[in-house]
Amino acid sequence: MSSEVPPEAAAEEALPPLIEVSGTALSSSLMIYVVGFVALSVLGGAAYYFLVSKNRKGKKEIDVDEAMAANSVGLGDISYIASKLHPQSTHMDVLWTVISTPENIAYGLKAEKAKEKLREERIKSDKEEVKANMFDFDDEGWADDDDDDMDEEAKHKAKLEKEAEEQKKRDREQLEKATGKAKILMEGIDDGVIGQKWVENTLAENGFWPPKDLGILEGAKFNYNGKKVSALEHPGLRRNMCMLMGRLNSMLLNTHPELLEAGSKRLVDQTYFKGSMEFRGRCSMLLEAVLRTALTLRNAALARTIVETVGMFKIGCTSRDKVEWFNEMMEKQYQCLPRVEIANATLERPDEMEAGDVLSLCFSLNRSYAEAFTRQKIAMFQKQGIPPQVGLQTYRECWWLLVQAERLDGEMPASDFEIITDGMLREVDKKDIKKFEKTACQERLLTAYPVIVQNCAQKSGKVKLQFSAPSVPGKYKFTVSVKSQEFLGADQEFSIEETIEEVKEGKGGEHEETKKDK
Repeated sequence: MSSEVPPEAAAEEALPPLIEVSGTALSSSLMIYVVGFVALSVLGGAAYYFLVSKNRKGKKEIDVDEAMAANSVGLGDISYIASKLHPQSTHMDVLWTVISTPENIAYGLKAEKAKEKLREERIKSDKEEVKANMFDFDDEGWADDDDDDMDEEAKHKAKLEKEAEEQKKRDREQLEKATGKAKILMEGIDDGVIGQKWVENTLAENGFWPPKDLGILEGAKFNYNGKKVSALEHPGLRRNMCMLMGRLNSMLLNTHPELLEAGSKRLVDQTYFKGSMEFRGRCSMLLEAVLRTALTLRNAALARTIVETVGMFKIGCTSRDKVEWFNEMMEKQYQCLPRVEIANATLERPDEMEAGDVLSLCFSLNRSYAEAFTRQKIAMFQKQGIPPQVGLQTYRECWWLLVQAERLDGEMPASDFEIITDGMLREVDKKDIKKFEKTACQERLLTAYPVIVQNCAQKSGKVKLQFSAPSVPGKYKFTVSVKSQEFLGADQEFSIEETIEEVKEGKGGEHEETKKDK
C-alpha cells in the first residue's frame, strides 16, 4: 500500500492540493527521502480508492480475498473509520477501530470458518484412521517377546525390516508435507498443541484478557448468524481481538516457556500463529489507511495519535508511556537510544514572503545513533546467517513531519484549512465530517510529510519541505511535530515565527513587463 514517490514528482502531481506539499531529498548520498503526502491523499483518493470501490461496485458481500490480493482498503472501511474516530480518540480507540472494520471482521470470520472446517475434516480423518487400524495387527510383532530365542540371522533380518518400515514412514511424511497433505496439528485435537485458547488463557493469567477497556467496542453489537452479538461473542471479531492483544503483549507471549517448548517440538497450531502474521499485515495496511484518513481530515491531534499507535503496534506494547521499558530494551540490544537532533531550522523564500507564496522549511537532521544501531544490526544478521548487505536493504525508518500554523495577530484564514471531501472521503457521512470541521484552524494540519530513512548507517542530512503560505497577511507561528513510527520517546517539536506580507499590486504585471523588456 505504501509507495515512495520522488519528492519532485510528488510536487508536480499535486496540482489541486488538499494538503499542499512538495519536497526535496535530504542529500543525494543519504538515501533519506521526503515523500509528498498529496500524491498519497489526493491522487490516492481519486485513483487508488476509486479503483477499489469501482471494482467492488454492485457486490453485496465483502470479497476479502479481493481486498487482500489488491492490498487495498475499501471506501466502506474508510467511512467506518471516519464514523468511529474523532480528534480526541485514544490509541486503543484507533486499534479497536482497525480490527472492527467491516472487511477486517469478514476476514477474521472467514479464517474462523476455514479453521472449523479443517477441524471437522481432522476429526473425521482421525476416526477413519482409528477404524482402519482397529484390527490391523502386526503378526510379526507377537514374536517380540521371543527375541532371545531368535538366531542372529533372524534378528538381523528383523532389524533391517524394521529400519525399512521406519524409512518408509519418514518418506511418506515428507511426501505428505511436500504435497500439502500432511496432518495439521490443531489445538484441542492433538496433545500439547497450543493456539488461540492458550493465548487467551495466558493473557488472562496476566490480567490482559478479556480486555478491560473496549472503548468504541463497549456495548457495540455486530451481526452474526442473524443475531446481534457483542464483540467477544462474534467469532471473527473475537479472533481479531485476541490477535491484537497478543501483538501488544508479544514480549510476554514470545518469551513464555510453554510457547518456547511447543515451538521447539513443532506443537503450535498454525491456523492461529500463521494467521496472526497475516493479521499483522492486514492491520498495518489499515493503520496506514486510518492515518491517511486523519491527514485528509486535516486533524493534527488525531494524526499524532495514529502515528504513535503505529509505533505501539510495530513494537508490541500496550502503551506509549512505556518509554523507560523501551529505552532499557534499546540500550541492551543496540547500546544506543534512537533520537534525532533538529538544528538550523529556517523558513525561506527567494523574495519577501507574501500571501500564497511557496515557502521552504529547511532544517538539519542528525541521527546520532546510526553507527551503533547499524553495528548491532550487522551483528544480528551475521548471527542469523543473513548477508548484512542483503538484510540492510530491507531497512525502513519513518519520521512524520506534521506542520501546523497559528496566526499571532488576528484570525486564521479558514479557507486555507478546508477539508476536501472528494476522493477517499466521498462516501463518508456529512455528520462525521462535521466532527473535524469544528476543530480550530490552528489545530488543523497545514501540511504533512513522511521522511523515509532507507540507509541505516547514514548519520545526517538536510530536509527541505515546501508548502503554500497562508492566504491572509499577518504574523504566523509554524510548528513542526516530528513523530517516529518506530521508536518510543523520540518525538520532537519546534516552531518558527515569520511575517507573511501582503501581495504587492501590479507585481505580476511588472514581472511580465520586465520579461518583455529583456
